[in-house]
Amino acid sequence: MNQQQLRRAIEQLLESQPDNQRLRDNLEGLSRDPLFSGLTWHWGPRLYARSKATFRPFILNHFSEWISTDKRWTRVPWADHGADLEAWLETARAGRDGLLVRRLQRWKYAAPRGWGLDVTRWNAALIDAYRAAPTPAARAVVLDEFDEWFRLDEDTAMRLYETDRGSTAFILKHLPVVFWNRDKRVMWDRLGGLARSHGDEKLFFSLYRKLMPVDRWETEVLILADAVLEQAELNRMLANRHLEGYGIERGATVLKLLERRGRDVMPYVRAKLEETIGGWHRHDPAQRFADLAETKGWWDLWSASIRASTNAKLFNERIGRLMRDEALSDETRRERLRALAGVSREWNWPRLGLAIIHRLDDELACLVYARYPDLIRGPLRANVTPRWWRGYPNLVKAAQAAHDDDLVDTLASRYAVRIAWTRPRGETKPNADDIAASQLAAYYQAIRDRDPVEFSRRASNVLTRIPAYATFNQHLLLRSNDLARLLFVRSLDQYLAVPQAVQDLVEGSNIHVMMLAYRVLALADARSRALAANNVDILLGTLLRPLHRKTRMAAFEALANAARHSEAVARRIHARAREALKLPDKKYPKPELIGLIGRILDAHPGLASGAERRTIYRRAAA
Repeated sequence: MNQQQLRRAIEQLLESQPDNQRLRDNLEGLSRDPLFSGLTWHWGPRLYARSKATFRPFILNHFSEWISTDKRWTRVPWADHGADLEAWLETARAGRDGLLVRRLQRWKYAAPRGWGLDVTRWNAALIDAYRAAPTPAARAVVLDEFDEWFRLDEDTAMRLYETDRGSTAFILKHLPVVFWNRDKRVMWDRLGGLARSHGDEKLFFSLYRKLMPVDRWETEVLILADAVLEQAELNRMLANRHLEGYGIERGATVLKLLERRGRDVMPYVRAKLEETIGGWHRHDPAQRFADLAETKGWWDLWSASIRASTNAKLFNERIGRLMRDEALSDETRRERLRALAGVSREWNWPRLGLAIIHRLDDELACLVYARYPDLIRGPLRANVTPRWWRGYPNLVKAAQAAHDDDLVDTLASRYAVRIAWTRPRGETKPNADDIAASQLAAYYQAIRDRDPVEFSRRASNVLTRIPAYATFNQHLLLRSNDLARLLFVRSLDQYLAVPQAVQDLVEGSNIHVMMLAYRVLALADARSRALAANNVDILLGTLLRPLHRKTRMAAFEALANAARHSEAVARRIHARAREALKLPDKKYPKPELIGLIGRILDAHPGLASGAERRTIYRRAAA
């Protein structure tokens, strides 16, 4: 239908339907029409006035200031329906409906063409509303209503600050943002001067860090380096002025500070080193920092610069230089290698953390291992951990030749989750890492044939070192990786030789390792039943915790096996399984859970309640 027909349909519903809930249901049907949202100016004010509680979610879901006509999107002019929309805006403002007020004001002060705001009109309205607000609380409400994605200009910011210094946070939130272009940074000197005149050093330095041009900053900090003699005061002043932003070249200036004041500015430099060295494409600053630190003998800065750099070539080049420098003593070389080991950078958020670790080249790792095997096994272990795109076949051979079982198991734990992409693609020539995985499979196969107990212990060491979320396609992994097939599929009964190894697998961090443990505990073997009963405390948790369906099915089999061990264990499993039946999760496999309860009762009929006992009906005798 066209706009006129749709408007008539909406008006008929508004007039004929007194029940708000039914009216909303009918409007949900009309909202499928692509023109419906473009008529927000027509139905929005009426629905909001009729029942805010009922229709507000519907209004926000279908709110639009744009309409599609003739396959083109055009903005509905606010002035065409100004009376209704202004009244709606005032009603929303009176009701403190901040979200709706922001959306209406974004429509009212929209740019004449295209997207975005008419910043001149927006800033003028902001100043008028802010000055008209009678109390600090009212002014805070105004700032919330104008809290959109836009940039303040200095004049507007000064008027806000002169009216109420409580607007500082709002001003800082809406400063001009500059990305990768130093020429556009312009310091707001007038606002900065106004802030300092009121003793507001916090606002001044916040403006300084976000807006000061790099050239002016360099001139000022170098003057400070010459003028301020006291070390703590100098570092405090430099930290207050450290520029914030993306793509800013700070490295050259900080190097000049180091050359002028040396270790006096080291606290500031170390605190801001990662920001100073820069992003992914900036390798030269780190190299220059490392060169200067090496020349001056500042080995703490030397190691920190190399670690903080995103340039892995620099990391390997400096370690190679360390290993080739025969003038160094073993103690000094060890100390510097330990200083370069481990995580380079890390970021942590709730439930998520990321880290960057520089990788040693395979040949260089073998060189370090030949001379300092304890460092490779210890501090540098993270730096030689294989990844799917990069392995350590030569280091694996060196560890096997040295009978270094612990390091071999660590390396194998990563090769065991490496998909050999050459096989699915049908390539006939495997790469070095695919060959290394196959050789490791043969290595552990020989151990299994020679000593099942030793194999169980070593295989569990490998599997429990596999991190969580290390695999993303287990089916393809088992098809393409000989080592994975050996550990996950072909050796289930071998793990029973060492009960502690099975318990370690149950407590593994990788879900596929835990699933392997459940499959081992489900084997038709007396040892498996005894182990399942001993681990029933952990297995009971699988009834209630979130799990993938395949993993839960394997856990059900292990629980059924544990129930066969003794009636006491079966009683505990039966009680917990009945509790799991009450879970509201629609995806929970309730039929399979009922099957587990049935198998428990089949093995131990005495556990059945009255409702669970079979009732057999016979025809009465004639």
